[in-house]
Amino acid sequence: MIIEISDIFLKENDSRKKLEIKLDKPKKIIEILEELEIENLGYADVYLNDIKVKKDTKAKNDDKLSVLPIVGGG
Repeated sequence: MIIEISDIFLKENDSRKKLEIKLDKPKKIIEILEELEIENLGYADVYLNDIKVKKDTKAKNDDKLSVLPIVGGG
């Protein structure tokens, strides 16, 4: 699984903007991000294979996960 993370969710000096991980079985996105110690998830939109999904959606090894800041308008 490939994960792309916006800088805003990484700790200072963390260079993990793009990484690849192996999952033993499908896992909820929120669990993956918590294990990776990604910060401020309340301000994140997640995209699985370029489709916006909820954080409790399950991901698998052949997926691409993107973590981006929420974009608002009004």
